[in-house]
Amino acid sequence: MKERARLSSGNMLLLELLFALIFFGLTLSVTLSVFGEAYALSRKAEGINLAVSASNDAAEIIRSGESVSEIEEGLLLKGLTKDAEGIYSMSYGNGRYNMKVETSISGRLYTADISCFDTSGADGGAEPLYSLTVEHAIKGGTEDGR
Repeated sequence: MKERARLSSGNMLLLELLFALIFFGLTLSVTLSVFGEAYALSRKAEGINLAVSASNDAAEIIRSGESVSEIEEGLLLKGLTKDAEGIYSMSYGNGRYNMKVETSISGRLYTADISCFDTSGADGGAEPLYSLTVEHAIKGGTEDGR
């Protein structure tokens, strides 16, 4: 009859320790992935919160203005800069986020499309975090507000 080889108690202990290490390694990787995802969600929520705040500030400036020049002055005082195409932009959140305000006038209706972007994201800010359209009736309805 053949003799069966049995694991000694020392070998059983090493096998048990190996299984424990594998189990704890898998548990650690799952835990770290959960915390990593939570951190990413927290950063996105922070970005959306800052975007809503910055957009609402710009919207209130637009809603409070009685003329185009008053609205432009308010936006410039807020820290937005106007480029050659007439689009206002501003960096906020330690330069991580960017806000863009595109304005148009049709008769007495002043319309502003406000969009906020995360410039540090993987998509480079192509997809807006938050968008808002503001329509406001101004006095006179002409470019100079008369």
